[in-house]
Amino acid sequence: MMNSFCFSKSGTWRYAMPVVLLAACVISFAGYAEVPAIAAVMDELMASLSAGRDLDAMASLDTAAILETLNEEQRRILGTAYWHFDVDVPVVVSVVRDTAQQEAPFWLEEQGFKRTDMTVRNENYTYEVWQKSFPAGHVGLGINGFDRHRPHYFVGVGAQSPGQTVTISNAVPAPQEVYVFKKGATVYLDWTDLVLEEVPAALEGHLLLPTIRGRAREAEFIGAFRETLYPASNRPDMALLTWSDDPKTTQTIQWRTATNATAPSRLQFRVKGASDAPWTPVDGASVELYDRNIVNDPRVLWHTVTLEGLRPGTVYEYAVGDGNPDEGDMLISEFRTAPEAPESFTFLWMSDTHNRPDSAAVLSAAWQKHPDTAFLTISGDLVGTGQEREDWDLMFRNFAPFLRERPLMPSIGNHDAIDGLGSGLYRALLRLPDNGPEGLHQGQTYSLRYGDLLLISLDVTEEIAVQRPWLEATLRDADAPWKVAVLHFPPYALEREYPEIEQEWGTLFDQYHVDVALSGHVHHYLRTFPLKAGKRVASPAEGTIYLISVSIDGPPEGGEAPEYAEIVRRDGFATCTAFTVSKDRFVMNVYKADGTIYDTFTLTK
Repeated sequence: MMNSFCFSKSGTWRYAMPVVLLAACVISFAGYAEVPAIAAVMDELMASLSAGRDLDAMASLDTAAILETLNEEQRRILGTAYWHFDVDVPVVVSVVRDTAQQEAPFWLEEQGFKRTDMTVRNENYTYEVWQKSFPAGHVGLGINGFDRHRPHYFVGVGAQSPGQTVTISNAVPAPQEVYVFKKGATVYLDWTDLVLEEVPAALEGHLLLPTIRGRAREAEFIGAFRETLYPASNRPDMALLTWSDDPKTTQTIQWRTATNATAPSRLQFRVKGASDAPWTPVDGASVELYDRNIVNDPRVLWHTVTLEGLRPGTVYEYAVGDGNPDEGDMLISEFRTAPEAPESFTFLWMSDTHNRPDSAAVLSAAWQKHPDTAFLTISGDLVGTGQEREDWDLMFRNFAPFLRERPLMPSIGNHDAIDGLGSGLYRALLRLPDNGPEGLHQGQTYSLRYGDLLLISLDVTEEIAVQRPWLEATLRDADAPWKVAVLHFPPYALEREYPEIEQEWGTLFDQYHVDVALSGHVHHYLRTFPLKAGKRVASPAEGTIYLISVSIDGPPEGGEAPEYAEIVRRDGFATCTAFTVSKDRFVMNVYKADGTIYDTFTLTK
């Protein structure tokens, strides 16, 4: 049996993208456009600009060359349909743009915006203010530019007549957050802690329309063109295991082909060792992934099958594609279902792999030490830029021997949904459990029960407090002897920078006794003493041990250990950690790429 499904993309920010599912179920990651009209123009431009140009010529494009290509309608759309809304009274609109951006958007002067002498500042950026008066009715604004400038401009709207109240409606993208323009206001929905510190008196009290820092990618052409080192072909590749349901009786398998592949979306499997048994064919679901800026492989097919009704504790072999696996022309791989009754097992943990080859080296070292490893979890930042498919191509290629035989059960990091641009590609490529909080993205907050372990994956790219009720219910109802949380941002690192995580999740770790919390982000190794309410306690039975690791090499750094840290290492070594779990023992061994042990401990119940 199998589940058929088709993914759609939406961002993690508060603008809701209109979703268009075509007959072939195409997911577009080309420019990450939230506005279909802009995406259509960018596709047209890609077709016209790429004709007769190689990658080097495409890389040399500048704003002037792009503008020469635009027809009148395309210019209008890019200049007015990117961000628009209605106002009920005459207004002054302020486009507040970063002074570090070398070229102002082409449409500002064309539309009659005038640069003022006003300056707006926050801790990181200085902005100049361009203004124009609009009558009551429609206000249309254009793209941030053809470069990938981060941060994006934001908008102020104030009534022309003192004392009038402005109402904003029919915003695109929608829904539009509306704040008050003042000191302390947030301007980026993906970085709410970055607030305004200097606001001119003339803008005080206006409405402020925030955005996300990375939205410029929707219209990015300058420096945007990329190649994947591993383009798809007719031959299926990049087989990847995850679990989207019970690991005792199901297995999800995903793989890739070129869009012109003749082989159907099909998988064949059987119990390993039953060489005389026939292969069982299963048809899968396929989705076309589109990234206009990958010049040598913009479209691929991503296939998914979820096998159900499997026998617990059984090794199966499988081959993706159509043909006869016994004839030797297909790659045969294997997977193992979880046992019916809990047994001792090992799982691996990494963090911040960033699709780098050094992370593959430490994974290989740990896997050699523990060849019966059940699965791998990664506490975020699997790749460098989560919306760029060639990053995933590289990671899946680096980890290929492992991923086609052992499931990947990760937690999402900020690089996987970078700049507030959303996790659509992460979710398309990784089919994970749909047992998290209602209203949040499938597979980004979830729990997995494997033997005596409850693994809880938490999503730091979503609102922290929203996940608290689900987390409490999951922990309260759990009967697993061992509870492990996986989250990208560390509540206890060299500095305590995430008080909301401490308050909303850490207090539940204390109340329901999470044994270990795995995190990353800061690119060093740290292991705390057992902590409760942020304070050291006498034994692991009374508190949670917080771990931080990184799985890519880096330069050695200094720094003193905080009082709650038992071990801090900033020597630049990449690591992969193995946890061996049984009912009354939880053994950790951390490995370097040469197979030597970097750190170890044992917990007992």
